Amino acid sequence: MQQAVLNEWLGFAETLAWEAADRVLASRRELAVQHKGAGDWFSALDVEIEQHIRQRIAQAFPHHGFLGEEGGGVGAVGVDDPVWVVDPIDGSMNFLRDLPHYAVSLALVQGGEPIVACVVDPVRNERFSAAQGLGARLNGRLLQVGCPARLIDAVAATVFPKPQAAGMPAYLAQLARVLGAVAGARRSGSMVLDMAYLAAGRVDLFWARGMGAWDAAAGVLLIREAGGEVFTLDGQPWMASQQIVAATPGLADAWRELLTPP
Repeated sequence: MQQAVLNEWLGFAETLAWEAADRVLASRRELAVQHKGAGDWFSALDVEIEQHIRQRIAQAFPHHGFLGEEGGGVGAVGVDDPVWVVDPIDGSMNFLRDLPHYAVSLALVQGGEPIVACVVDPVRNERFSAAQGLGARLNGRLLQVGCPARLIDAVAATVFPKPQAAGMPAYLAQLARVLGAVAGARRSGSMVLDMAYLAAGRVDLFWARGMGAWDAAAGVLLIREAGGEVFTLDGQPWMASQQIVAATPGLADAWRELLTPP
């Protein structure tokens, strides 16, 4: 992929993510909570912002596909076609409870791999962005993952499964092993910010079960471009996987072993 094209797509993603983030901040009003299922909340604002993003992408890149958390997919069906993967508000439950930790997430995926990513945290005014082969940045500053030598020196981040998730027992077994092996574990309520924080060296390890491609797409590229590793425990490509894992390079093998059932 030519650098000029990647920079064009990245600049568009950054502009669009800021637009969406501004809409989020401007909509701090009473919103009716809607439920997809137990523990899975959203609001009309999620749908409204996703529709705005979809329309802007269709105007700028009519031949690109689209996959959103709230409205599904449209366009581009070939494996090599560019597809925008979008989560309008990652951390909707936080947002709806006025807990200040959520983000807008956009990624452009081609050939099954993310090539452009932008995540904007409107509360902290932080923009995490990356393009394939060009590094990951936070508000323009180049990012690098941390370098703890041992699991016991590392901080892990995770996403709890939904209350009735079939994988809850297996996850709880993993959680017990993790809590006994690392320096600390954090659960923020926003998967994409957890992954962005790993890219920024704020945490060192990450794992989640049962999430969608829109939850992971931007974070996968941010971590890779910051020097980290992303893999799955179920043998599936990350877009289809139900067990996404990430780590700093020196801990990847030990992290995989810890999360794999004995």
